[in-house]
Amino acid sequence: GAPAGAAPGRAAGVGAMRWAVWVAGRAAAATALVSLISEPWSSAEAKQPKKPLPVAVEARFKDRITAKLEKSLSEAVTHLAFALGVADGQKIFPEDVFAPGYEFDLGDGAGKWRSRCEHDIDTSRDSSSLCAVHKLQALTAFCEIDSVVERHRSGVTGLLRRLLGKREAVVAGLGIKRSLLPVGNSMEAWMAETPQGSGVFDVAITAHVAAMLALVQCGSALGDRDMLGEANSWFAALEKAYPRNTWKHQSFHLNGILWESLVVISQKIRSDSSFADDIRDFTSDLESYMQAVFSEDEQVWSFSAARAAVLSWSKATKTTRRKRLASVVDEYMRRWIELMPKFSFNVSYSCGPLQGVAPLLLKRGDQAAELVGSTLKLMEKDVDLFQVLGATGGESASLSLAAERVGQQILRTHGLVLEGAFYRDEAQLKSEKRATLRVDDTAQCVLALSRVLALLDDLVGVDVGDGARGGEASSGEVDGALVGGEL
Repeated sequence: GAPAGAAPGRAAGVGAMRWAVWVAGRAAAATALVSLISEPWSSAEAKQPKKPLPVAVEARFKDRITAKLEKSLSEAVTHLAFALGVADGQKIFPEDVFAPGYEFDLGDGAGKWRSRCEHDIDTSRDSSSLCAVHKLQALTAFCEIDSVVERHRSGVTGLLRRLLGKREAVVAGLGIKRSLLPVGNSMEAWMAETPQGSGVFDVAITAHVAAMLALVQCGSALGDRDMLGEANSWFAALEKAYPRNTWKHQSFHLNGILWESLVVISQKIRSDSSFADDIRDFTSDLESYMQAVFSEDEQVWSFSAARAAVLSWSKATKTTRRKRLASVVDEYMRRWIELMPKFSFNVSYSCGPLQGVAPLLLKRGDQAAELVGSTLKLMEKDVDLFQVLGATGGESASLSLAAERVGQQILRTHGLVLEGAFYRDEAQLKSEKRATLRVDDTAQCVLALSRVLALLDDLVGVDVGDGARGGEASSGEVDGALVGGEL
């Protein structure tokens, strides 16, 4: 039969064969890829170092996978620039729509773009608030790549200016607006229409924090300190609108997203400002709450909370807090090891969790070394299976599996702007009741790629030829073999 993820109505054939060959090939390479040497190379090195040393990988593999992921990231951010409306020479969408390339339909309305959160979305599975969050998170992901922001400085600045536009005016394309809270002085909160079309607006906490993070992340990337200050009043509104007694009513992952966002913001703003003091106090309380929930419930896990934990650990200066956070980071890794077999990540989209897993591994240590191989393998799998590549090369081009799922008819007219996008696996799309390419599908992979590349940069490439250390490392016959735990 047709492979999982084949386009509707597509006959089994070349696509199925390619899928089967890909899975078989990856399975054959997996054993070598994840083989780590657990014993130290010499008795002198058997002593536990104060700080764990980096994992060693075969140099040839490191060079190959780095080049592949860098190319993938370049293609993905090019597509994201188009979707955000910041690409040079873009004429497809109206200029006043915030991030107009939100969602591309590949189902019944194949070839149609959904652009405006206020009225283009399918309300049976989406909302103006969720649409706005997806767009803002995509902008934040784009701004995490500094070199990309510099190339699109004018477009990114334009998007931030729209976030800072007139109060009470719905941002075109974003579908949300800033309004004053009825309490306090000049505290602005982002609000969404609930329900859609009702004319009634209420505070949207996730969208509010997503807007704060986009403003701070992008303002920092642009070197615009004034924009960072604008987030101060937004934070004051968050304190009022989301007090501690309401946290328990939200999911662990949602609170993890808020925690991660606030940790990043706190590390971007001036450390000697009153804003920094206020946000540190709030973040410290949220951190304590999240750690309590994490300790009480062995089943919870969140890639956003995982990254928040490791970012907090990396900046902690007090010994007691640093040790406590180190233990939390280790527990996130341990739980991930237990979670992986329960999901079909070998054939499903995994950019989401990889956003948090890759930063965890920068802590190093035995558990991190154990996870390096599977993390790199999952990232490469997402590129091979879910990125639309070859879409601009015409009929004779070699299409990726994701491009084949999109189909030649769509690629002939939209291939140029879809190149580099990520197309989730069919099982996940079915669970979300959609057959679309959405901006957050690619944005999550941009973050995963960027963070896995940072992990690769932390690994040490070792030549496993005649100079292999101690003669005990992998022979390197299979490209991708890991040749050691720690140097």
